[in-house]
Amino acid sequence: CGICCEGRTPCRKAPPTDAFDPLTGSTMKWIVERARYLSYIPIFGMLVGVLAAIYVGAEKTVKVVQIAVLHYETNSPTLYILFEALDSFLVAVALLVISVSLYELFIGGLKVPDWMLVKNLDELKAKFGSVLIPIMAVKFVQKLLQSDSSLETLYYGIAVALVSFALTAFNFVADRHKEADRSNESTENETRAEDLKIK
Repeated sequence: CGICCEGRTPCRKAPPTDAFDPLTGSTMKWIVERARYLSYIPIFGMLVGVLAAIYVGAEKTVKVVQIAVLHYETNSPTLYILFEALDSFLVAVALLVISVSLYELFIGGLKVPDWMLVKNLDELKAKFGSVLIPIMAVKFVQKLLQSDSSLETLYYGIAVALVSFALTAFNFVADRHKEADRSNESTENETRAEDLKIK
């Protein structure tokens, strides 16, 4: 390495302190940025759940129609089965809303109604709560039609009412925060998922 090593064993050069580590720097940045596409897994899973819930609801609806047409003279629990079908359809709607919201958050924009669009996880949780309340209401009606204990039904109704109140309060607070954020700052320069391009 020059005059200082003449006649002696060549000295080893020390590795540069800023050597590139494949697991850091631009490589890790590339991995983290594209990790958002892992959301395809829960999105696809929930879409499969939507199809399954719709199938179950449709099957129960057909069963109610068959009972109403062929066995209308019997005292069959058609109303209870009909509420079971409604419950399945509401679960399908909840899964669909969550899957659309996840796609909007992590992947890109969608041409869907404005009420299905979210900008952060707080809005996603608020939308989940809004679709969870009618599901619990249907469950309470099912309990009311099936239960033989008035006291048990009362306790069940109180529990459903408390959870519904908590979810409603959370949605109210989330809406107030969203309105405050919109009034304080503009979202024109906000980076959305559809603004990111793979290079």
